[in-house]
Formats: sequence, structure tokens, C-alpha cells
Amino acid sequence: MKRSRRWFLTPCGLDCSTCPIRLRTKEELDYWKEQNVDPDKIRCDGCRSDRTGHHWSPECKILECCVFQRHLEFCADCVDFPCAILEQWTKNYEHHARALQRLYEMKKIGVDEWLKKHGA
Repeated sequence: MKRSRRWFLTPCGLDCSTCPIRLRTKEELDYWKEQNVDPDKIRCDGCRSDRTGHHWSPECKILECCVFQRHLEFCADCVDFPCAILEQWTKNYEHHARALQRLYEMKKIGVDEWLKKHGA
């Protein structure tokens, strides 16, 4: 099934279209094997999936707050953006910091304009 670019953007701003966990790249699976983790457990269907399959972070506080509690599509849509949970989440990984920057741009120009600008 072909999915839209919008579908691959998570509420927190990550881009699942290039995610090595979702894509299950050889490099990613080899990394987890080296960590003594069963590669069959390295799966994620994405935050926009029907949630009956695999999700990398099923207890994600950001997903819970944004989608299930506030019924928003992206954290950038929230009146409390950026919240402490989101800001803390960005401190440990560069790709999380890039996700936050993506959300700032979405907030500034709007999601639809962001998607047009970035090839959706």
C-alpha cells in the first residue's frame, strides 16, 4: 500500500519514511543482533498505523498526549507547543532535535505548506 508523506510524519515530527527500524535495514538489524536483541523484535509499523501491529514505543508519552488525549495530528498543533516532554525527548538524539525543528517549521508555515515545500 502506497502511503502519503503526511502519513509518515509522526506527531513528534519524526519522519518514518526513512526510519531504519521501520524499513528493517540490514544495518539496523545487524546492530541489534550485536546487542543480543532478537531481530524479529525490531519492528515498527509507525505512529499512524492501526496500532494492532508493532510500534517501537507503544508507551510513548508524546503519542499518548498529542493523539489520544488532545486529538491532534502533530505536536505543532498544540497550544502548549513545545512542551517539557517534547523538549526533554529532543536532548538525547540528533534525529529527535531535527524532528523538533521540523515541528517548529510546521507551526510557522502550516503543515500543508510544509508538505508542499518538502515534496509531499
